[in-house]
Amino acid sequence: MNERDPLRVGVITLVILGIIGAIVVVLSVTSFGTKTYTAVVEHTAGLRKGEDVQVHGVNSGKVTGIELEEDHVLVTFVLDKDIDLGNQTTATVKVATLLGSHYLEVDPNGTGSLAGEQIPMDRTSVPYNLQDVIEEGTEALDKLDANLLAEALTAMAGTLGASQDEIGPALEGVARLSEVISKRSDQVGDLLRSTRSVTDQLSESSEDIVGLMKQANLVFTEITSRREAIHRLLVETTDLSNALTAIVKATDGKLKPALSDLNAVLRTLNSQDKDLTHLLEVMAPALRYVANATGSGPFVPLYLKPPAIPADDTTCKLRGDCQ
Repeated sequence: MNERDPLRVGVITLVILGIIGAIVVVLSVTSFGTKTYTAVVEHTAGLRKGEDVQVHGVNSGKVTGIELEEDHVLVTFVLDKDIDLGNQTTATVKVATLLGSHYLEVDPNGTGSLAGEQIPMDRTSVPYNLQDVIEEGTEALDKLDANLLAEALTAMAGTLGASQDEIGPALEGVARLSEVISKRSDQVGDLLRSTRSVTDQLSESSEDIVGLMKQANLVFTEITSRREAIHRLLVETTDLSNALTAIVKATDGKLKPALSDLNAVLRTLNSQDKDLTHLLEVMAPALRYVANATGSGPFVPLYLKPPAIPADDTTCKLRGDCQ
């Protein structure tokens, strides 16, 4: 049995371990089914390596590296190979949660392919940062008059100090109002539920309401269409009234004497009413006797007929003693 050379075994072992290590490194840095891109941003805005890359709201890759280069940051990321980035592709760093996680949103745009597989800074954006707020706020504060601001704050403090007796009760009133609202929360809830039921009822009856409004529109349309006829009727009625007024004014001098004479005749007849009634009562029996005596012979024909001579029932009605 030949003894193995320890040196040879050690060298072979080191070579095998080196090959395995190289394979592991290659596998760790190689992305299968993905393609690597870069984006130039003004600053990281909190973006970290390993965070997601989204395309149209879908996670499609990962941020693989963040590197500072002079006055900008180079973000390296990978995307699925089936996603084509055009020559107008944009990238935006966005906040994912309130806890501070971020993601890179890539929006493929344009035609052709992305030049150099890199999105330039003029097509990238980052969230609003504190530095921008400080810079804009500093310029605004520089325009303020410090002495005038101090005077205003002093005046406000004096006013609050002078009205502390009123502010205390006001705050107590607000506290009591809050307490009442808290105690009446059930009733407020019932009110809101009732309001919701009314809203649901109105929503269910929306078709009927719309139908009613359409019918009302039909009525208004018909009234509008007949407005011209109604207007013409009113105009003609006004013309007729004016004509009658003109006739009355033109004949006023003739009608007045005629009406006066007619009133005089009526007054005369009313004053002679009793005499005329008595005359008719007296003449009626005599004329009946003459008619009965002569009959219908050719000697004394009598052609007086009612109402010239009243009948017996008319006579008794005149006297008021009908049985």
